[in-house]
Amino acid sequence: MNDKRQVRLNRLAVHRVGNKAKEEGVIVSKELVDLRDEQLSDLLTNYFLAPFKQEEFFRFHHTSDLALNEMFAYSALMFTEPQKFLEYSVHVLNHLYEQSDHPKVKSGELYVVHLSGCVMEDDIVDAIGIFKSENKDTFLTFQEEDGDLSMNYHFGVNIKSVDKGCLIFNTEAEDGFRVKLVDANSTDAVFWKEDFLHVTELKDTNFNTKTALNLCKDFSEEVFAQTDSKKAQVDFISRSVDYFSKSETFDLEEFTSSVIDEPETAERFKNYTQAFAEERDIEGFTDFAINKNTVKNMKRKFRNFIKLDTQIEIKFSGYNPEQSEQYVERGFDQERGMHFYKVYFHSES
Repeated sequence: MNDKRQVRLNRLAVHRVGNKAKEEGVIVSKELVDLRDEQLSDLLTNYFLAPFKQEEFFRFHHTSDLALNEMFAYSALMFTEPQKFLEYSVHVLNHLYEQSDHPKVKSGELYVVHLSGCVMEDDIVDAIGIFKSENKDTFLTFQEEDGDLSMNYHFGVNIKSVDKGCLIFNTEAEDGFRVKLVDANSTDAVFWKEDFLHVTELKDTNFNTKTALNLCKDFSEEVFAQTDSKKAQVDFISRSVDYFSKSETFDLEEFTSSVIDEPETAERFKNYTQAFAEERDIEGFTDFAINKNTVKNMKRKFRNFIKLDTQIEIKFSGYNPEQSEQYVERGFDQERGMHFYKVYFHSES
């Protein structure tokens, strides 16, 4: 959901949820927030939507019956019976409190919102947002009166970042809706994603692309990184990223033949891929459409430098295979008893 210009905040319920293990309880608001202040509405809409920049989509699931997933059920009710929005938001609050039974889970404000005008591919759909603010900042306030300026401070929520949140889009309901997640606190991420929401990542083009690139990263670290030459690892990564950047679809046979020259290593990669997919219960992993945004976001995770024990690094700009294959040469100096790299160039800058 990249276009946020036509998104409208229609309903907002704010409650307070404590830590159940500490018996902190909950505070239930008696009515919805008044959103007639246009500036407040715009600030809140941006606060809720700004964190969702990632490509991943999730869906609600349950081991036996999707209808038994509490958040799926409450979301469906809020979509179909918006007049009972406040009532259902209290059910969400109580469900969250029941899951907040770990000592590390912080108390905070719970926001349950209803949004309209959300763009999903070619459709415009409504969405339910569930957000939790846990951390408080100190703000300075200034007041001018009778030509004098006074200063004070107060504690509050910084609207530049959301601690925890999800957007539930009213599409693909039979498959658990489409859900986006954000969680700034990695120490209790399992609590929000699995205990409270109980979602699983959608196996779409983003999932397949990200998983395949992670496969390449793991293979480079487990196979190429074990050799004497780190250049072989950089070559493999550069070729892999270059393939994903230039190709529209991933084909395992084509990828292997274009990225790996040695037959023995190519066969080892195919076996590695099969074991990787079976271990993670992934189907259709040999042929899929490549998500270009995912490739762009994943590039920074890959190693594109060679670190030497002489406190020197050879860093490659980008992932152009020609850089390491044509302009960097590795050898061994018998007189010194040391390896060396020879770098070719036309001019310095």
